Amino acid sequence: MLGGNGRALLLFGIFFLTAGFAFEVYYLIVFSLFCLFATVFSLPQFDASLNVDDLKVERILESTTMFKDSFLHVKVRIENTGGSQFNFIDIFDEYNAETFRVVMGENFIATRINPKQVLTFSYIIEPKVRGEYSIGPLSVIVKDRLGFNAEKRVVPDSIDDILIYPPYEMLRKIEALAAQRAVNRTFGIHRSRIKGMGTEFYGMRRYVFGDMFRSIDWKASVRAQRLIVKEFETDRSINVMIFVDSSNSMGGGAIDATKFEYCVQAALMLARIALDRKDRVGMATFSDRKHFRFLPPSNKKGHFYNMLDFLARVMPKHEKKFEDSMDEYIHRFKPRSLIVVLSDLETSKDDILLGLKKLRAQGNMVIFISPFSPWFEVHETDLTPTDKAIAEAISEEMMEHLLNVKPGIEGMAGTLINVGPNDMLQIVLNEYAKARHGGKGE
Repeated sequence: MLGGNGRALLLFGIFFLTAGFAFEVYYLIVFSLFCLFATVFSLPQFDASLNVDDLKVERILESTTMFKDSFLHVKVRIENTGGSQFNFIDIFDEYNAETFRVVMGENFIATRINPKQVLTFSYIIEPKVRGEYSIGPLSVIVKDRLGFNAEKRVVPDSIDDILIYPPYEMLRKIEALAAQRAVNRTFGIHRSRIKGMGTEFYGMRRYVFGDMFRSIDWKASVRAQRLIVKEFETDRSINVMIFVDSSNSMGGGAIDATKFEYCVQAALMLARIALDRKDRVGMATFSDRKHFRFLPPSNKKGHFYNMLDFLARVMPKHEKKFEDSMDEYIHRFKPRSLIVVLSDLETSKDDILLGLKKLRAQGNMVIFISPFSPWFEVHETDLTPTDKAIAEAISEEMMEHLLNVKPGIEGMAGTLINVGPNDMLQIVLNEYAKARHGGKGE
């Protein structure tokens, strides 16, 4: 193809040719033909003299996974495998500026390379957001000395997928919390109550249909003239399912502080605490039935990092269909669980209540922790008076929607709590502790 100088020469040739014929100035016609001839003649000569395929370009990465608050060293290697010298080559390595920023070096080079020579250049990037993104492709542009001609080639298979985890600093805090058993100091060591057999005596109560006969205290029954059973408590583990809403409405807020990002952090914090409590923890992300993703509950060693990887690959997309997503869940997992739903609940009242009804029909205990959108998305200092009035109207409408939904949720023994960015983590842990203390989810 023509380079920048080549295209300019071609345009000059056409212009002077037109002017020469228009004004019958023959030396302009001769000059224009010379320009056009030089442009056309130089192209096949350029193509014959150099073979871009002799240049082998590859990207070398230290890792394809990283934390949001870490750095990635990217190295690009160029090898001239042919016998010709390339005097003017440009190598570009593309990246998404909304996702990464270069903190050292440059992602391109303009250089020359001799036959059989190997060159490298490198740069360091830092991710701006969590998620799964791509780097590339690599492109090579070879030019002649005068810049009349150029050939561009995109390097095949030069796109690498990078998985970005949440900030490592956050994970360190979670690990420190678990290692110090801060959950036990903060919330107390809560046991689950089980009728009949157990490890520690809890109390006595009247017999009800379904109690095991071996749990009956016959001496107490004789004295009371009615059947009395003993109850014990034990450190029995339960299934804890954490649902993270990944629909498009969860993407509201600053790019690195959306409702979804806050929910991911809350989900990981809760998962680590519940695993330390020896509960079996599972994870699900949902928008509609097609995009429902499920990680079965487990309390095995290393499961926390499975959940970390599971959440790192999800971005808020697609329309929210809560009932369809819950229907997909109960088809995949039957055991009764304590379910914590992290969602803005920006869908119809019927959709929410029908989905909850299906969860409750399976015996699940359900807690909704709802990030209230205006508290995450609106910053009053950035708003004009008109925008502020609109934001307040939207806030009132959304609060009215949640207040309308809340009685229906509570009518089915569910819990709904609205949270902001400052109190979300604490409320999630408090609600888990209260549910655990009450023996819910067993």
